[in-house]
Amino acid sequence: MQVEWFRSFMESAKWKSLSKAADKLNLSQPALSKHIRQLEAAYDVELFRRTAAGVALTEAGSRFMEKIIPVLQSLETIEAEMRQYAAGPGYTLGSLPGIVTHLLPGRLRDYHASGYPITVKVRQTSIELREEMQEGVLDAALMDAAFVGGRLWSKELFTEGSIAILPEGHTLRGRNTLSLEELKDELFVFATQKCETHTQFRTVAENYGYRPDIKLEVDENNEFLLNVAVGTGITVLPELFRAEAELLGLHAVPLAVPELRRTVVLAARTADIGSKLYRMLSDKPIPTA
Repeated sequence: MQVEWFRSFMESAKWKSLSKAADKLNLSQPALSKHIRQLEAAYDVELFRRTAAGVALTEAGSRFMEKIIPVLQSLETIEAEMRQYAAGPGYTLGSLPGIVTHLLPGRLRDYHASGYPITVKVRQTSIELREEMQEGVLDAALMDAAFVGGRLWSKELFTEGSIAILPEGHTLRGRNTLSLEELKDELFVFATQKCETHTQFRTVAENYGYRPDIKLEVDENNEFLLNVAVGTGITVLPELFRAEAELLGLHAVPLAVPELRRTVVLAARTADIGSKLYRMLSDKPIPTA
């Protein structure tokens, strides 16, 4: 059971409105509603009645509020006291695959040594990252700008296009750029359909009049690049994967398809967290705690 559930309950009871409570906690309403459902499921009771005006506490909800107020106050006191013993302001940073190693090569260990520990959690989609920030699981995330939404703070980091990754001997390997039309007869290897690039490429290709022939779906980036290397098919990835592909002897050719460009941002639950992490992700010297 998470403290965020208790906070969502308390704010909902205070404002008698899930939307107002979500706004006060900087959450989306679906995320806050999920906290309430999880809390109700944990105790197998109904805590709120939905009304035309918002929500109202049930008898069980009123009793729960009486009991949880001192518990939540105690937990917040414990959190404040424990922060005094922390080596420094640690952060949990989410990221789409590949972006952290692209932005922070060799620097994560330096941050830990300087008292600014960063824990990294990789997720396959920006939607997952956004939801985990809204639920308080992540402090910030490196994600596609198109999925930020809501009340999250964000700042642009870079924009990149996509590349077709081809095996040795492929007839298109020497091209400077490729169009989507030129790939319509190819066999493809992708990560699972949960992968953002996979989903985006299928959608754009269908807009160009064809459905990609996907020969194989695998779970990890390195696995499907190895399958490209042995000739199972080609794949499409963001530009930052070029170096990784070329290390395997593969050919990376830019796609002249504006719809496959993406802007990567640092998004955060609050402007304060975002500003601090942005300074840490920039080229400025690592701070000393």
